[in-house]
Amino acid sequence: MSSFIKIVLVFASGFLLCQYTHEAEAQIVQMTNAQGYNVGSVQINGNTAQFVNPMGVTTQIATLYPGQVIIQTPSGVTTAVIGNTGYIVPPSPPTPMTPKIMQ
Repeated sequence: MSSFIKIVLVFASGFLLCQYTHEAEAQIVQMTNAQGYNVGSVQINGNTAQFVNPMGVTTQIATLYPGQVIIQTPSGVTTAVIGNTGYIVPPSPPTPMTPKIMQ
């Protein structure tokens, strides 16, 4: 299992534990490697965690659902689904069609 997925699982389990113990609020967790160097941060807001590199660029987004974590790129491409794959993520609401101008 890759270290990134291990990090996501650790933060996801910690997040879910915290979510049930107090009201959710936005928080930022700094990450360091074994040598103590800054490797970025995780910004948690609601059921979404954004992984931000040291330059401030969002590299991955994890969305936490009951029994499932979905990891996406900033552009919305799903790169991993962890957990119960039987859970279906609700689709985005459809965009309304533009009204036609009557002539």
